[in-house]
Amino acid sequence: MSSQSLQSIERLPRLVQAQRQPQQKTFWRRLFAIASPSGRSWHGGLKLRGYKELSNADPIAPVAVGELQLAIPLERGRRCAQPCVQPGQPVRKGEVIGIGDHNTPWVHASTSGVVERVGLAYAADSAEPVMAVILNADGRDEWIERPVTEVPQTPEALVERALRMGIVGLGGAGFPTALKLADARHPDLLLINGAECEPFLTCDDRLMRERAEALIESADYLASLMGITLTRFGVETNKPEAMAALRAASRQARTRVEICPLPARYPAGGQPLMIKSLSGRNLAPGTRPAEIGVLALNVATLHALGRAAFHGEPLISRVLTLTGGCERPGNVEVPVGYPVSALRALAGADPEGRLTQVGGPMMGQPLPDPAAVISKTSSCLIFAAERYLPAAQPAGSCIRCTRCVDVCPMSLRPLDLYAAAERQDKADLQALQLDACIECGSCSSTCPSHLPLRERFRQSKTELRP
Repeated sequence: MSSQSLQSIERLPRLVQAQRQPQQKTFWRRLFAIASPSGRSWHGGLKLRGYKELSNADPIAPVAVGELQLAIPLERGRRCAQPCVQPGQPVRKGEVIGIGDHNTPWVHASTSGVVERVGLAYAADSAEPVMAVILNADGRDEWIERPVTEVPQTPEALVERALRMGIVGLGGAGFPTALKLADARHPDLLLINGAECEPFLTCDDRLMRERAEALIESADYLASLMGITLTRFGVETNKPEAMAALRAASRQARTRVEICPLPARYPAGGQPLMIKSLSGRNLAPGTRPAEIGVLALNVATLHALGRAAFHGEPLISRVLTLTGGCERPGNVEVPVGYPVSALRALAGADPEGRLTQVGGPMMGQPLPDPAAVISKTSSCLIFAAERYLPAAQPAGSCIRCTRCVDVCPMSLRPLDLYAAAERQDKADLQALQLDACIECGSCSSTCPSHLPLRERFRQSKTELRP
C-alpha cells in the first residue's frame, strides 16, 4: 500500500466540515452531561456527508456462490486457527476447517466443495497475506448435518458456543466475542452499537431494519443470561427507519430494551464515545468496558451471536455494502472467503475505477490485492473511490493551527503527539496518551498541512507495543 494512497484516504476536505465545541465546560454543564441522557456529549467530531443514499434503499440480497474458488481466512491479527482439513478433502457448508485454542475462534467452510490447499491469501481488509483454506466450491451450497442443540443456559456455555461457532466482532476490530463475554463478569448494562457513523456504510442500517425482531430477541436473551438489568441500542439519528423497526420489535416483544438516538456526528460509533453517550460512563485509556460494568457489542455481532445460540449456526457469512462507482449498489449477504473480483462483477463496478476502498473512507484502506477475498470483518467496498476521495497532497509542516485539537473526539492534542512521534519520544507519547487515540482519522482530515497524523499514530502504537 503506497503512502500516497494512505494520504489520499485520510484527507477528505470535500466530505468534512469540522464541528467545533468549546473545550472548557462549567461545573454545572459537566454535571448535567453525566445526569441527563440527552446531555452525554463528547468533544469534537465531524459532520460528514454520508453517501448513505447510494446503497440503503433496497433489501439485503443473498449472494450465490456457484463454482467459484474461495479463500477462507484462518488468521486474524495474532490469532490463527489450525487447519484440520487436507487437500482433496470434500467439505460441506458449516463444517469445521480450522480449530482454535481457548483464545481463538474456530473457522468453518462457508459453502460446500473440495479443499484445494492451505496457503496464503489476501483478505480484503488485511495489508499482509494471511493463512487460508482454499476451497473449490461445488455450487450445491450443501449444509453439514447439524444436530439439534440446546440454547446455552449459562454464560460459560455461551462463551464456549461463541468460540466454537467462530463469532468475532463485526464492527471492524474482529475481537473474539467469546473473550469479551468471558471478561464480562458482573455487567449491569448491555450496549448495542448501531451507530454506523462511517460514510458510505449501510450494512448495519439494513440489518436493523430487516432483522429487528431477531436483534431484540438476542439482546433479551443475552441480558437475561448475563444478569444485566438495562439494555440500550444506540442508533444515529440519520437512521429513522432502523430506529422505528427496533422500537416496534421491542414493543411487540414487550421488552424494556431502550432504543436511544446517537448524534449523527463522526465518530459516534467509537466505543468510548458510544459508551459515554449511552451511559455517561467514561472508558479510560487502557480500561475495558467490563471494568465499568458494560458489555458492548456491534449489532451485526449480536445478530451472529443470536444465530449461534438459537440455531447452532457458525459465522460463515456477513452483510456487506457495495457502493461508489457501480451500477448496482446495495447490501448483500456474502460468504466469508468470497472473491472481491466476483463482487465487482455483481455490482457492475466501473471498470475504469482505479481505487477500491475496503471499509469507510475514514478508517478503511485500499484493497490490498485484486485477488483479495471477503473476511468476517469486511463491511464495505467502495468502487471507483477516487471519485469521492481527494487526490493526495504533499505534506507540509505543522502550522500549530490546532484544528486537530478542535475535532479530536478523545480530547487529545494530535499536533503534540505527531511531534513526539517524529522524534520517537516514547515517554512523551505515553504522557500525551497515545493509547487513547481511536484512530478515527478526524485529525488527518482537517489538517491544512496534509500531515498523515493517523498513520503516524498507528505506526507509533506498533513501535510501543511490547
